[in-house]
Amino acid sequence: MRQPSSVSVVIPVRNGAAFVAEAIESVLVQTVNEARVTQVIVVDNNSTDETPAVVETYIATRGDVRVTLLSETRPHAANARNAGARVATGDWLAFLDADDLWQPEKLERQMQARGGHPEAELLFTLGAEFISPEIHAEDRGKLAVRPEPYAMLTPSSLLLRREVFAHVGDLPDVPSGEFIAWYGWARELGYKEWVVPEVLVKRRIHGGNSTRVGGAMTAYPAAMKWLLERRRQRAIQLGVKVAS
Repeated sequence: MRQPSSVSVVIPVRNGAAFVAEAIESVLVQTVNEARVTQVIVVDNNSTDETPAVVETYIATRGDVRVTLLSETRPHAANARNAGARVATGDWLAFLDADDLWQPEKLERQMQARGGHPEAELLFTLGAEFISPEIHAEDRGKLAVRPEPYAMLTPSSLLLRREVFAHVGDLPDVPSGEFIAWYGWARELGYKEWVVPEVLVKRRIHGGNSTRVGGAMTAYPAAMKWLLERRRQRAIQLGVKVAS
């Protein structure tokens, strides 16, 4: 009988004390027919709330040696994800934002999808958004939530071989837009994606999501500059004339 593939999961978190334990639990309850979670690397990124204590208490209470807590002092989720990826040992690598949740079959369905789509190295799923239960009724109407499932081309949905991540390289050190740039670079290198047509990730909407806070979009030009520079360097290496 074929052994399940080993998966390391990186959870970056900053001030996620209210959500991070639930996110970790959604990873640990993954089915294991096709994929086995061998590491859950929680990377604290300069939290000023009780996040480290919550994670440490969770680890002590659950007693699961797969869960570890790291600290990354360089700001931005990209650096936290990169730090976790550097200590990952699984054959496969996945990410989960600390306020998002996986369905129990998430990894298994992605592994199964490989059989029908062997050309795909970047495996995503559909996602659905939900308003966090603690939000008061009078505030729920102020939060925009997508009404239908959508192709979730984000870190929380991604599963890929660890060697593929190493080849593409670290996410760029920018405040936001880092995954869009990284994904664009992966495609530039020839990696293809497949979206499993099932809702296997739930995105929590709570008003403090990093992509919703003021100024989040201002970093996108820096992310795109990172991508364009890599494209330029690659064109030069391939002997393609680059416009000045």
